[in-house]
Amino acid sequence: MNNNRFKPFSTTLMGSMPRSKELLDLKEKSIKDDRYAEEYKEKVYSETEKIIQMSEEIGIDVVVSGELARDNYMSYIAEHVPGVKLMTMEDIKEITGNTEEFNKSLEEMDAADNTMNSPVCVDRISTDIELNTEEVDMIKKFSKKPFKMTLPSPYLLTRSMWMKEITGRVYSDRKELGNDVVKLLINEIRRLVEMGAGIIQIDEPILSEVVFTRKKGDNSFY
Repeated sequence: MNNNRFKPFSTTLMGSMPRSKELLDLKEKSIKDDRYAEEYKEKVYSETEKIIQMSEEIGIDVVVSGELARDNYMSYIAEHVPGVKLMTMEDIKEITGNTEEFNKSLEEMDAADNTMNSPVCVDRISTDIELNTEEVDMIKKFSKKPFKMTLPSPYLLTRSMWMKEITGRVYSDRKELGNDVVKLLINEIRRLVEMGAGIIQIDEPILSEVVFTRKKGDNSFY
């Protein structure tokens, strides 16, 4: 990477931007009916263009896509990676059976409802899948500025994707799954570098919660 690519104190955005109600409605429709898929994709493109234009107008140095096609920074993995399935909190609670510990961890993380979906490993995962190519293509189409891409950390993904009752059928333990997750992310990082990403941000928001407050919890929320 060219060390002179960024000026001192270059500015960027965290990664994600708010999605409009129209975009969210189209997302829901496209899930239920394939006829809306193209309209949804076009809406993602048009709103991504607006975000990048806004970023340039206010002087952001390193642009982001806004991640409008991602439900959150982690669950979008399930939409791309064979072997991973999105499951609701209620789905997970029913399978684990350890409701008391699970509910407690949800409350601690301000997620005590059924509005969140989590990626769960249900089969051996493919480790060389493109995760962000479409986002990169959009950014490069709408801007000539340096750009940043974001990925969930291997720890965060492995903790979220591991459910002993399901994942334990295809992986011997969480460490074995983690090795494949690391391979998946390394392959994606190499791809992003080749595509010109100036910054690659690895999101890890909850490791401290595990390290400092929770000694054990195979099927806690985190």
